Amino acid sequence: MRKLFLTSFLSPFLIFLFISSNSVTSKEENVPKEEYIPNEVLVKFKKDVSKYFIQDAISSVEGTIITYKKEETSPFLWDPTDPSLRSFRLDPDLFHIKVPETIGADQAIYILNRNPNVKYVQRNWIYHPFARYPNDEHFNKQWALFNKGQTGGKMHADINAPDAWNIFTGSSDIVVAVIDSGVDYDHIDLQANIWINWYEYNGTPGEDDDPNGGNGYIDDIYGWDFYDGDNDPMDGSNHGTHVAGIIGAVGNNGVGVTGVNWSVKIMALKVGCTPTGGFSNTAIVHAIDYATENGAHLSNNSYGGGFPSQAMYEAIERAKNAGRLFIAAAGNEFNLDNDEYPYYPASYGDDREPDELENIIAVAATTNEDLLANYSHYGANSVDLGAPGGGGLPFDEDDIYSTTGNNSYTYLAGTSQAAPYVAGVAALAWGCRPDLSGEEVKYAIMNSVDPLDTLYGKTVTGGRLNAYKALTILPPPGPNAPSNLITTYDYCFEVKLTWQDNSNNEQGFKIERQSGPYWYYLDQVGPNVTTYWDIDLPCGETWCYRVYAYNQNGNSSYSKSKCGKTIDCYYCDDGWDLKLTTNKKIINPGESVTYTYTIQNKGNVDLTDVELTDDKFGKIASKYTLKKGKTITFTKTATLIEITTNIAEATVKYYRENKIKTTKRHALVTVEVRN
Repeated sequence: MRKLFLTSFLSPFLIFLFISSNSVTSKEENVPKEEYIPNEVLVKFKKDVSKYFIQDAISSVEGTIITYKKEETSPFLWDPTDPSLRSFRLDPDLFHIKVPETIGADQAIYILNRNPNVKYVQRNWIYHPFARYPNDEHFNKQWALFNKGQTGGKMHADINAPDAWNIFTGSSDIVVAVIDSGVDYDHIDLQANIWINWYEYNGTPGEDDDPNGGNGYIDDIYGWDFYDGDNDPMDGSNHGTHVAGIIGAVGNNGVGVTGVNWSVKIMALKVGCTPTGGFSNTAIVHAIDYATENGAHLSNNSYGGGFPSQAMYEAIERAKNAGRLFIAAAGNEFNLDNDEYPYYPASYGDDREPDELENIIAVAATTNEDLLANYSHYGANSVDLGAPGGGGLPFDEDDIYSTTGNNSYTYLAGTSQAAPYVAGVAALAWGCRPDLSGEEVKYAIMNSVDPLDTLYGKTVTGGRLNAYKALTILPPPGPNAPSNLITTYDYCFEVKLTWQDNSNNEQGFKIERQSGPYWYYLDQVGPNVTTYWDIDLPCGETWCYRVYAYNQNGNSSYSKSKCGKTIDCYYCDDGWDLKLTTNKKIINPGESVTYTYTIQNKGNVDLTDVELTDDKFGKIASKYTLKKGKTITFTKTATLIEITTNIAEATVKYYRENKIKTTKRHALVTVEVRN
């Protein structure tokens, strides 16, 4: 790799100013664009059309039916008598159809409109929520959030924040570390969103009050000053405060400006004092580690230089291993191609490098006209996307307006300003979906950009940040965690588990059992099942369990664990058992499965009044007598369309010690159905 220059300091990418203006908008720009989901249509059939005509119509466009549960099924497996296969629960004649790309929505509409059994067919249109605007005094100056041409720029050359805010405005549970010149934590527009270390705030002055022996820093209430080596990260220049305001100035408070997040927590980590000097390597490494160790979800890093640092690389790698994102400014000192002249730390995310740090998002700067800023670095492999950074010198209203020291505001420009817009959207997405990983948040940001000709071939994505789109392409949420786990130990060799289902989108539940200090996967059951029997256990022993829900988007958190002891062996001598098996464990939708129920009498007494039931099929057998040493088997065949768990219960009576005793056994089996 070619290195541009050697420096012992990394310079922040900044620039400052103020102003205001008008713009003209054409009528064409206000005409709504046609938006619909490609390769999908809605088709309504006339009343009382036969099953076969409906199947034939859908197959004529090679379509599959999407049910209201978002599951795809072949029209030939569709059964009009099964409500679970409907596309719309309250309208059995309306179908949501997916067609192959080779046919597409337009051709499907043409073909189906010619079918005499079709009442109507239409595209699957996309509708947008109404935008949400804050009441902050200077919001109109923040074209990067909402550009209606007010500064002479191009309409919609912004991150589409109002539409994003209609979905989510931020969360105080998300912590963003601002590694910079410090932050004015007393600023009226930042104070409510400043991260506070409550252990130290409520602790004893002069002592490290953090748990587990402390975090190594005394009285670090708002963060730390790694430049001066003390606990006061107050901004020494305005650069860090300006960055912090872009990420999280308090929104909708009638004061000043709004951040991308109306609510968030800013961790102030001071590593230098611009413009009098740069940021030292050692201070940056300490700050990255502090952010990682003290719970920041991501960090904003608006600085850089041309010489790599292995120590910094390893600190960013530690952040990656902890699941943290690292947002880095691409640079604006030379308008260089970072692919040719690497600029660090942004270039540690270069796609061409085998040791690329995937948690880095490197950001170029764009203008209010959606052009790559003439000062901004770029790189088709090393800079990921663009974000508003302003036009540059001289500073005026086409630059970025944000917070500065002593309750003031001003205009600055640079990739230093572009990076915190990306950090802000990452925090917004993470707050909206705290179950996501850093990798998933980065994927959403990278795959939701607005493509720009000026960024094509200049960045990895070829586009500019779009907050609204980033929130709309987040993967669907995983299921909610089950609760109220109860274990019942009224049986000799079994434990009954029940729990509360708190989701409507799980594919099933998985059960884990503890052995010593470790938890192991035990079994799984299908959706909506809230009972499980752990069978063939030794009597008189303690067992502990926990349960979680899962679907294609991920797992829920665990239920609280529950423990208990099976009945003492003294009371367990009836000597019989129940088994439930199937001839197939995984099948295709609509395939049949045979269930086999086996009751074996291994004891030395006859069993009478044998009753066998299945929670799905009802009564299987009744009033049987099973002689000692004998086995009896029953079978049942069924066709399945989704993962299914069956629970069997057998009740028997026997005579012992001049008494008639009644005992029960349970067995269960789960059959998975391929998607």
